[in-house]
Formats: sequence, C-alpha cells, structure tokens
Amino acid sequence: FLVTFSVLIFSTYYLNSELNFNYYYFVLLIFVGSMFSLNFSNSIFTMLLSWDLLGISSFFLVLFYNNWDSCSGAMNTALTNRLGDYFMFVFFGLSVFSGYYFLSFSMFSSYMSLLLLLTAFTKSAQFPFSSWLPKAMSAPTPVSSLVHSSTLVTAGLILLMNFNNLVLQKNFISFVLIIGLFTMFFSSLASLVEEDLKKVVALSTLSQMGFSMVTLGLGLSFISFIHLVSHALFKSCLFMQVGYIIHCSFGQQDGRNYSNNGNLPNFIQLQMLVTLFCLCGLIFSSGAVSKDFILEL
Repeated sequence: FLVTFSVLIFSTYYLNSELNFNYYYFVLLIFVGSMFSLNFSNSIFTMLLSWDLLGISSFFLVLFYNNWDSCSGAMNTALTNRLGDYFMFVFFGLSVFSGYYFLSFSMFSSYMSLLLLLTAFTKSAQFPFSSWLPKAMSAPTPVSSLVHSSTLVTAGLILLMNFNNLVLQKNFISFVLIIGLFTMFFSSLASLVEEDLKKVVALSTLSQMGFSMVTLGLGLSFISFIHLVSHALFKSCLFMQVGYIIHCSFGQQDGRNYSNNGNLPNFIQLQMLVTLFCLCGLIFSSGAVSKDFILEL
C-alpha cells in the first residue's frame, strides 16, 4: 500500500504530459488489485485469476510507450510469465485430478513440488528465466518502481512461502539454494557491463530476489519475507530517484552520459545515499537487519 501510494503520486509528476495518462492509471490500479488478490486469495480460482491478471496488466504497462523496444520487452515479459502460468495450470490440474485435498501437502509427490518451483522461478525471474526482468525496463519508471520492487517479481517468492511445507522438502531445499546463488552471481556479473542506468537497478533487484531465494533454500521463510519487505521499500525509492535523474536529463538513460549528478537537489542525493546504504546492508539500515540476520543464520 505504501509503495503503491508513493508510486501513484510520483506518476502524476513523471507522466502528466502523456496523452494516455488515464489509461496508464487504470491499468496500474488493475495490476495492484490483482497483486493484493493474489496475496489474500484462499482458493485455487482466485489465485489463478489474479495470477493471470498480473501477467496481462504487466504486459500492457510495459507496452505503454508504443515503440519497438517496449514491444519486444512486453512480449518477452508476457511469454516468460505465460510459461510460468502453464506450470501453475498443470500443478493445479494434477492436484484436483488426483482427488487430493488442496492443503494436504504430505500427499503431494516430488514432481508436483517441481512444477510449483518452476512456476515461482519464472515469475520471480530466477535463473534460467531471468532475461525478462531487464527487458521489462522499457516501461515507464514509476511502473518499474512498483513492478520490479514489490509486486510482480515477488509473486513467485510469495507463492513459495504460501506452500512452504510442500516445496521445501529435503530434496528440493538444495535445489532452491543453488538456483538462488546462480541468479545472484549472474545478475551481479551482468550489471558490471550494463550501461543503461535503469537496467543496472533491475539487475540489482534480480540479485536481491536471488538472495531471498537462497534464504528460502536455507529454510528461513519468515526472514526471507522480512528481507522481501525491506527490499521493496528501499528499491522502489531507488527507482524513483533514478527516474528523477532520467527526467532531469531529458530521458537519457545511458549511465556514461551523466556528468551533472552533483547538480541534483541535496535532498535527492541524500535519499540516494540512504537507499544505497540499505542496498549494501550497512549498519543502522533496514537492509542490515535482514541481511546480517540471514548471513548469521
């Protein structure tokens, strides 16, 4: 709610000159509604409906600027997420077809767990499905701030936390851990050679999602959730600051062309410093609380 409220206020500043601003607001509210619905759903039907709505509305949000870059990014996002939807359909279909009670986790076999894991990996952009997250950066920056900090990429992790007893069996804990480590490693490598400022922030999101996945792989689902929440707050803040810099630079996103960052307002520079402290996990920041705790355990 807090991130959404901030993003809606920021959108009025960032996109007020756009012609189809009302359309953007409408799709954004559908997107947020479907995320809340996914979090609070207690039946298969509402979960599937909100899961699908998330994919469709994110497609239209990435497509907002109507150029070739947006089109390729939107298609990449939609098709990768659709792959995850298929895994989810098969999972629910098998669970109903088998005649099991939906919540009797002990009766599920290991391949059902694997289907659920693949669903979560596609939605949370884990290795090897991580290409859609940087591609989706062709959306407006307020959308990136919302989608890639606290909503769409966290949906897979939220799903795994809901099905905690089922997925994190002994044989799958190490698998989740290894995938999370791979995601962290490759996203960090990719960000070293990335020139687009927004994509650098997206790749840092990817590494934090990998970090949360590693925490799930260690069997610490509650602490993983705490890290997810603190990451959502400081990462959306960082995206908005990057959006402000891009806005002041007339839409220039190439990080090599920024020479006047010292001319930004002091308040923005201070905010950026604080959010980067949180991202690094320095002491007295929310990132330090969750990251230190994870590393300690």
